[in-house]
Amino acid sequence: MMMFFVFLQFLLLFFMLFHDWIPVPPFNNTAALKKVDGSWGRLKGSIINGITVLIPLWLTLKYIHTSMPQSALTTIVCFYLGISIGTIFSWWIPYFFGSSTQHKDSFQKFKQTHHFLPERGDHVVPNTLHVLLHLQVWVCLLISVYFLFSSFMPQ
Repeated sequence: MMMFFVFLQFLLLFFMLFHDWIPVPPFNNTAALKKVDGSWGRLKGSIINGITVLIPLWLTLKYIHTSMPQSALTTIVCFYLGISIGTIFSWWIPYFFGSSTQHKDSFQKFKQTHHFLPERGDHVVPNTLHVLLHLQVWVCLLISVYFLFSSFMPQ
């Protein structure tokens, strides 16, 4: 399972660094992102998102051949929990319960991308690319929680 976790984190890192830069129509709209956020805004987002995945990945790789300390496992869980909370508050709560006009306006840049979830009034709809991204984050969270709880079990 550790090798799958490493692979998933590398995939997530690549995703976080490049999903705003590499055009993959209809799943993203890099022209709209560039128009709204500019190159500097996208670069900041890529760096911040990349760091939030790079740190847990680095910890995983550091201890891949040894017993991972509970402090490292806790740190990894905290990173993926933080990212998960961010996705829930920025995408899923607005999808199910609605959000402010300002929030909806800031998500217009994703309007012309592929969506498979049904519309819910004028709520923000998570696009396919972000749904896949969120699933990756949540699987990383579940695996890291599994490793953390396993560390408390006698060997």
